[in-house]
Amino acid sequence: MKRFLALAALLSVCALNGLADDLARLEGKWTVKKTGPDGTSYTQVIEIKKDKFKFRILKGTDDLTLYAEGTVKTETSGPFNVIKFTDIRAGGTESDLQSVSDDRASVYMLGEDTWTVASNLDKERDQKPSLDVYAKSKK
Repeated sequence: MKRFLALAALLSVCALNGLADDLARLEGKWTVKKTGPDGTSYTQVIEIKKDKFKFRILKGTDDLTLYAEGTVKTETSGPFNVIKFTDIRAGGTESDLQSVSDDRASVYMLGEDTWTVASNLDKERDQKPSLDVYAKSKK
């Protein structure tokens, strides 16, 4: 019984360390280029530092259309890695933010320099579910 408890404790610590490692691996700037339903191109940028995130949607190279920031954490749910975005504040600019009472949870998978995210599956939303492959910025 003691061996079983020790093994369970060890596995729990390893799982938590793996998630902490994921958050550390996610630190930095990630981008994905997308096309809207109307055919316009835009870029989504997510920057993660420790347990905080900044999210931007840019038309063209630097025309900010949406900015959001908040808290981020990773966890597992069964066989899936889940990233949770909470305490979200959003607006058209960084200086015009309002609280958003809508946390987000997305399933993800980390690659060498890619981050695959399945979004808008956690509940019914105006946006359709999407699968995006972000690339890590080298800057």
